[in-house]
Amino acid sequence: MVDLRLRTWLWALLLISSGVALLLFEFGLLTPYTPQLQYFLAVLAAFGATLFFGGFAKNPSEWWRVLPGWTLLALALLLLLSAGEMERHWLGAIVFAGLALGFIHIYLNHRSERWWALLTAGFLLVFGLVIGFSAWFHRVEWMALVLFGGSGTVFFLLFLLHRRQWWAVLPGGVLWIFAALLAVRNEDGGMAPLLRWWPVILIVAGLLIALRPRGASQRERLEVHHAPTRRRRNDASTTQSASSTPILDYTKTASGSAIEVLPDTDD
Repeated sequence: MVDLRLRTWLWALLLISSGVALLLFEFGLLTPYTPQLQYFLAVLAAFGATLFFGGFAKNPSEWWRVLPGWTLLALALLLLLSAGEMERHWLGAIVFAGLALGFIHIYLNHRSERWWALLTAGFLLVFGLVIGFSAWFHRVEWMALVLFGGSGTVFFLLFLLHRRQWWAVLPGGVLWIFAALLAVRNEDGGMAPLLRWWPVILIVAGLLIALRPRGASQRERLEVHHAPTRRRRNDASTTQSASSTPILDYTKTASGSAIEVLPDTDD
């Protein structure tokens, strides 16, 4: 109970002090001390990240702690780099990179159950790249190319690492098709006449899925053959054998039995 109250007071104090500092910045009262305050806030953010990582190391079941931990580290790096002459677009990308590292940490902590964190991390990295490259790319088509192509790559990466998530190939393929269409557009924004027939690819893919033989893609089910049961000779012998010997003998392998265990393809 004491620990909970202490946490509550610490969070309240942090929020109040942050609000007061931002108000002072808005009214220009702290403008002459901006560089010193940036370094101080960077150290404070790094210290807060250390507290979150320490709580996660103490109790790994509270995996959510790594998200504010990596976010605060990214914020500390942002404050340090903003004091220099770094491009503003890449400063915004650092925040997305910090969030992505948090989800990568969650994924690596338990890869089999938290595969969804890989998707979130990949999308955040792609958004960060789009924000960063916007300083160089002045055409929307190029930024859309990075967005669609990068998002499709994230889905294919999920499929390569977790073969059970075969559905990731479908959105990944569609996103790559859109990225390819953006890459082959003419200077006037038009498309080559032959490339206008690209929806035929989707039609052919749908026909292949619908017409493929069902039995070829299904795995053989687990099949167990058991030995035939003995016939009862008469009621008297049955009553006597039931009281003296067991019905089934588990110490020996039944003749004709066969068990096939299917391998697990998921890493």
